[in-house]
Amino acid sequence: MTEPDASAPRVLVFGSCVARDTIEFAASDSVDLRGYVARQSLISAGDDASAHLPDSLGVSSKFQERMIRNDFAGNLFSRLESLAGEIDVLLWDLADERHGVHRFPDGTIVTRSIDTIRAEPVSALLEETEHIPFGSDEHFALWTQHVDAFDARLRELGLFDRTVVLEVPWALRTTEGKTTPWSMGVRAGDANKSYQRYYDYLRQTGHRMVELPAELVLADPDHRWGLAPFHYTPEVYREVLWQLREVHGVEGLRAADR
Repeated sequence: MTEPDASAPRVLVFGSCVARDTIEFAASDSVDLRGYVARQSLISAGDDASAHLPDSLGVSSKFQERMIRNDFAGNLFSRLESLAGEIDVLLWDLADERHGVHRFPDGTIVTRSIDTIRAEPVSALLEETEHIPFGSDEHFALWTQHVDAFDARLRELGLFDRTVVLEVPWALRTTEGKTTPWSMGVRAGDANKSYQRYYDYLRQTGHRMVELPAELVLADPDHRWGLAPFHYTPEVYREVLWQLREVHGVEGLRAADR
């Protein structure tokens, strides 16, 4: 890996597929990734449900175990506080909202993610909880409350004006012209409809947005993480990087030569 240039923008990612893959698509010397908060809904941030976790999570991946524990601890705010002085842009996507959240009887909330579902001791815990599905009125109401609190904290830390939201719709088609597969029982078109009011709320609250129209977004069957409606073609990531640089002033950020 090439070391980042001294002038490379320092980035903190809050999200998952879209932001992560965009940064991975960038030339390695043009971006300095300082932190990555993944598999964590904004609704669970700041809410410590760690007491519910067993000692063993039943996962072999250290990354997956760390993400689960970080989500149960709701560590987003502590990460922001520790990194606020050394990042130029907070890159936020809403990919990890897509499965909703779980509320324990004591009121603490954790994210429903592919990791928590596949980790058997954790999924057994979640059977005791109330699932609040993404797109439901209750989920949206909880999420908007957390956005307001999040925005206030971002302003206190001087990060609000350094935050950019990635509004990239799920791809309806692949590069081969085929319909994209469902993701955990959800079709791309339905997901896009559910997401719209979340993006609209962020726009109303003054967030800067990278916006791509649905007709420009295709899924890539050869994507390194496999075929999914949120695993895009190189052209999508190039466009996101271009907008970050040319529209939102993230200087130096560029696509890798591929």
